[in-house]
Amino acid sequence: MLRKLVLGLLLCTVAGGYWWGYLAAGSGAVQPPPPSVAPVARQVLKPSGMGASLTPAAPLADTDSDAVRPIFAAFAMGDFVGALNLADSAKDLLSQRPAFAAWLGLQMPVLLASAGWARLKVGDCDQARAYFERGNALKPTVEATKGLAVCHYKQKNMSVARDYFLAYLAAVPNDAEMQLLYTDVLESEARFAEAVGILRQLVHAAVPADQAHLAQRLASMEGRAQEGTLEQAEASAHFRLTFRAAEQGDLTPLVLTTLEDALVEFAEQFGLPPPLLPIEVVLYPRDAFKSVVTNGPAWAEGLFDGRLRIPVSSAALDEGASSELQTVLRHELVHALLALMSDSRSLPPWFDEGLAQRLACNQRPCAGFDFGGQPGGFLPEASFMTSYLSLTAVNAGRAYHQSLFLIMCIEAKYGASSLRQILSHLAPGSSIDSDALLATVNGHFATIYSSAKAHWQRAQLPAPSL
Repeated sequence: MLRKLVLGLLLCTVAGGYWWGYLAAGSGAVQPPPPSVAPVARQVLKPSGMGASLTPAAPLADTDSDAVRPIFAAFAMGDFVGALNLADSAKDLLSQRPAFAAWLGLQMPVLLASAGWARLKVGDCDQARAYFERGNALKPTVEATKGLAVCHYKQKNMSVARDYFLAYLAAVPNDAEMQLLYTDVLESEARFAEAVGILRQLVHAAVPADQAHLAQRLASMEGRAQEGTLEQAEASAHFRLTFRAAEQGDLTPLVLTTLEDALVEFAEQFGLPPPLLPIEVVLYPRDAFKSVVTNGPAWAEGLFDGRLRIPVSSAALDEGASSELQTVLRHELVHALLALMSDSRSLPPWFDEGLAQRLACNQRPCAGFDFGGQPGGFLPEASFMTSYLSLTAVNAGRAYHQSLFLIMCIEAKYGASSLRQILSHLAPGSSIDSDALLATVNGHFATIYSSAKAHWQRAQLPAPSL
């Protein structure tokens, strides 16, 4: 069903793309975060219906069969890159064995497309694109064209992605999965009417199980289309900001400067690389945010779903409000950078949310941890391993608070450079479970959890009477 494909392609892969703002101003009291939300992320694992296979060889001489056999075997075992490497290593035989050369020439587009998708699956779009482009130079295939569309989309090169999407959809017009991704490309180009038209067709053609999700996405795109008529864009070195000129124009220097300064700071202190292509940032009036982010709560203070979506009020330039806006921007920027580094895979929620909070308040009042008046007990270890959206409202709020505490305990236990060390090993193909992340500082999550829990419990002991 399309709904299952959509979940694999677009939804529920980032555990916390929202900044909840759950600390009440001046009180430190934990407020309940919103109920279930599904922030959009960017992860495509494998094309549906790839199903490519090698062509059986015509009768060949024994020496040719010996060259063909290992290529077939590697391909049959799913080692597509290995099969391609075997084919490439046999190039010295081609001039001596014309029958083998003819067979291999027919197989190369399939080998290259399959190897490309194998690399795309683990997040290596640079190598995947090289395979797809090489294959299409030999003989264009829909599999390679689809792969190029997806890779450029994942790397946020939307103008190039659009051309490949159009070429692929011209050949395979009924691929609803790719049509849905294409609507996101259209949004980046402010072509909302086209995106709305495609989504309406998808809703009309969807099976009942898919209609609710697609209708929600359609409603969201219609809200963005309405906003789009009032917006204009401004760019800096690493960001493309869209905003209402009449109401939010005065905010643009603050927003772009905050983000650019944060990039420099994150790179210098934590080794977070800047994006290769501009990150999209959209400001919305607070009262219009709900119509655009239909899967989120009205009181959310920010969202990263492949773009930074930030609701702002008319008082955003006031001293207190501007400081809060800067915190929200920094928080969501951390989510964006982590998504780029990890190929938008789901990092452990404690790390994703804890790090975003830690870096959001860096060089701000974050030196000490505010336990609040009623911090509650420390959550079970398993609670930090799955999406906080599955927790009750009270426990989810506590999980966000305690995620920051876990990050600060890592720094206290493993040193000031520990976060930089952990982040230096984060890559599209790297392991991202909790122990794999902490292995870079010779740590284990069970150890840091036990230490944090003990500190948390001691902090709640009553002060001794005098």
